[in-house]
This record gives sequence, structure tokens and C-alpha cells, in this order.
Amino acid sequence: MKQGLKICVVAALAFLMAGCGGSDKKKEEPTNYDGWMLARWDDSTDLSGKVFLQLNEDMTFTLYQCIDTPGYQKLTGTYTKEGQVLSGTYSGGTPWESSYAIEKQTATELQLRSETNDIVSLYTAVEIPAYAKDGVVGAGVRSSGAAKPFL
Repeated sequence: MKQGLKICVVAALAFLMAGCGGSDKKKEEPTNYDGWMLARWDDSTDLSGKVFLQLNEDMTFTLYQCIDTPGYQKLTGTYTKEGQVLSGTYSGGTPWESSYAIEKQTATELQLRSETNDIVSLYTAVEIPAYAKDGVVGAGVRSSGAAKPFL
């Protein structure tokens, strides 16, 4: 009887110790982000498409948007950052619809407020997926009602 009790105690201790073997290391977040994905726009989570924004160190940008159209539309251009305000111009010479005040910027979030209509947009850091970059549909394939540029 004593032998059986000892075996039970040893088995229980072994079981409890196995559950305590967790790692003290913090879960590392991936750092291979190359852009931002629009997560929320104007306090709404119901977006009718997807928008990816890549802001490059050489002050160029690429915008991949799929809003009410098949495939992604790729738009490029240049941007400036004066203080905490972003402004830009598309490659065709058209300026962005608004300048945007940077309200918050961390390694994983970018919150912008439109200076034209006060709309807040929240972007999360992502690696822009190949399906967005490779899913670009040429202007000749798009209908005449293609979505206007998001910015």
C-alpha cells in the first residue's frame, strides 16, 4: 500500500512539473513588415475592399487597392513628411485628396487623420501579400468606373 502511494505521489509530481516547464522568453513579433494594411477607416470596420500602403525611405510610395473592382489597382508616386504631416502626389501628377496628420505611429500601427474631412484611418504593419502585388489588373482591363485613389 505504501509503495502504491509513493508511486502515485511521484507520478503526480512529475505531471505537475511537466506543466511548469513554460518558456520565459517573450513571443517575438515578426519584423519583416514592408507596408501597412488599412484596418479601420472612419470608425468603421466594414470596408468594401482592401488597401495596402508602402512608404519607402526614398520618399516614394506604392498603394495597392482593391475597392469595388476586380484585382488590385497599383498606384505610385512621391510623398513628403513635414513634421507630423504626410502629403503626396501620384505619378501622373495628381495630388492626394488630402494631407494626413500622423496621430500615432508605432512599429505595428499607423493612425492618420485627414486634414480635409477629419476622417481617421488606422493601418497595421504587414508584409504586403503577393496576391496584392501580383493581382494588379491593368487600366485597360478595368471598367470605366474604377475606384478613385484611396489617398
